[in-house]
Amino acid sequence: MAAENSHTTRLIDCDAGRRLGCQSFCCHLLVRLKPHEMEQTDDGTPPKSFIDKDAEGYCTHFDKQTSLCGIWAQRPEVCREYECNTDVMLQIALREEFRNIVELARKAVTTYIPAETYTFIPEIDSDEKEK
Repeated sequence: MAAENSHTTRLIDCDAGRRLGCQSFCCHLLVRLKPHEMEQTDDGTPPKSFIDKDAEGYCTHFDKQTSLCGIWAQRPEVCREYECNTDVMLQIALREEFRNIVELARKAVTTYIPAETYTFIPEIDSDEKEK
């Protein structure tokens, strides 16, 4: 997962994150599309504003065989901008089992994790991402 802004591009080592126990947390999140990313419809109905989830709550673009994003190069802006290491929900995901994002959100109501104990998913050197 990359965090991109005008100053820097950072690529998170998702494989290392899964080994730490993130359970592909970000692939469970609701992905809202920005207006320019929404596909227009032919019948005049409003365009869909989010990415679908499968029966297990994963993004439909998440490849369970490889644990990779199937549309990485064309992923929505919200995915490009997301920084998992600043999301307290990731810290809960690293410590608690969960079956879906709703269950994880319920655990967040009663879980406090001091910032000084956060586990951080490592970054990949930006030169490696091109490989």
